[in-house]
Amino acid sequence: MFNPFMLVPCLICLYTVLSMVIPLRVPALAKILLAILTVSGIAKLFLLRMTPSGFDIYELPRSIALLLSAMFSFMIAAAIICVVKDVAFVLWKIFSRAKFPAHYASLSVLVIAAMTTIYGVYAGTRVPDVARYDVKISGLGRELDGMKVAMLVDIHVGSVNRRPFVQEVVDKTNALNPDLILIPGDFVDGHVRKRSGDLEPLTQLRAKYGVYAVTGNHEYYYDLQGWIDTLAGFGIKWLENEHIVIASGDSRLVIVGVPDPTGGNHNTSLALKDAPENVPVILMDHQPRFARENAKHNIALQISGHTHGGQMPVVYELTRKFNNGFVRGWYDIEGMRLYVSPGTSQWDGFPMRVFDPSEITLFTLRAE
Repeated sequence: MFNPFMLVPCLICLYTVLSMVIPLRVPALAKILLAILTVSGIAKLFLLRMTPSGFDIYELPRSIALLLSAMFSFMIAAAIICVVKDVAFVLWKIFSRAKFPAHYASLSVLVIAAMTTIYGVYAGTRVPDVARYDVKISGLGRELDGMKVAMLVDIHVGSVNRRPFVQEVVDKTNALNPDLILIPGDFVDGHVRKRSGDLEPLTQLRAKYGVYAVTGNHEYYYDLQGWIDTLAGFGIKWLENEHIVIASGDSRLVIVGVPDPTGGNHNTSLALKDAPENVPVILMDHQPRFARENAKHNIALQISGHTHGGQMPVVYELTRKFNNGFVRGWYDIEGMRLYVSPGTSQWDGFPMRVFDPSEITLFTLRAE
């Protein structure tokens, strides 16, 4: 039975074929092959939604998974560029009497979409660079001034991101010599029995005050408790509506974690219960869309991921709409600072980044 979820990508695919392929002045066989290439962009979505029980799309060989994801990325890029081309066509008809160069316009769409996909998939799957920020924290004691906090988020280990990628991320993070490592969710896409080995390098993470995490929405799509137990065995401490207090001399800092709302128990008030007063608070919340509500709890800094930074133009605007306006970078909200990371990696389904590099984030806390 056809899944209604597939209607939108099917319409996007049809539009792309009609706008990009049909106007080309090339042999019929070439048009058919290009149409097949474009239609193949939704193959992975069909596999995700329609595969028989027991088959896991995230267990495909990396080369096949990457190819399917790249084809989907090509379809999305081509569709966005086709919209630009068709707007140009309408303007051309309004302001010019000359014949619109449909063949060359469609050929340009094809070339630009292909180049964008090649670059975007490379940028989406590479090991990220380090982004460094000094963050002023009101009320931070002098003993914790200069404290280094590393943030990893949206690692998304699956059919594309494997153990070598995780190992390089861990090595880069440890080289920063952080005092604290925070991971606000989306570790994995896949089952514990298959993907735990890929995340095993996380056991090597080292920080003076430990490694803490909260769940992201993708943890709920597989064996949630299995992943919580496995990652706990890797030395990661979970803060699920909980907090811990970091102390150095007379200085203290509260680290708070809330689970992703997918599980239905996202509760910042509960996480802050019995937390010491007049002590600065850093909150891990996977999705940034609750930032305005969280700001009411006298939080100094919220760190989030989930949006992947918007990934590319146009998609950025859609991402912003679905996340209450928060997509990437710094925001000031009623005295609270919010940082939305573009992510340490990328979901396998759409591993594309254009003007949106991934990152390992390093915050240096400064007393204000």
